[in-house]
Amino acid sequence: MRLTAVRVLIFSMLFCFLSHASWAGYSGPYTLIAPIAIDGDTLRADVPVWPGMLADDVSIRVIGVDTPEISAPKCPTEKAAGIAAKAFADAWIMANTPIVINNVKPDKYSGRFDAIVIGSNGTRLSDALIQAGHGRAYNGGVRQTWCN
Repeated sequence: MRLTAVRVLIFSMLFCFLSHASWAGYSGPYTLIAPIAIDGDTLRADVPVWPGMLADDVSIRVIGVDTPEISAPKCPTEKAAGIAAKAFADAWIMANTPIVINNVKPDKYSGRFDAIVIGSNGTRLSDALIQAGHGRAYNGGVRQTWCN
């Protein structure tokens, strides 16, 4: 098993067993260390999950928003919009550090977690992306196209 897979397993186990809130499937808050945007609605960061224990390079999907894809766009318009959404998310992170995640739960894709992402001023990244026109409200289900 790769070292990263072991860290994700440890991170998952901590969510499942170390907090009473996780018994209901949610947990947090956790303050992110060195967060970066992978795209508009996905971050990577190190997450201190317990005193002296760090889950590093964790993939975090932002709850409440869908942004255009960068890695597998369906058209050039989507890729350009995805690059703009990523740039917005990176700027938002820089302007709102420290960043906290809450309501953390495992994502449907292995090794990734869903979370509400909150900036130092109390605003949510999902709301900021939607208000700036870089994302759409999303809570599961079929995604709308970003192509014309």
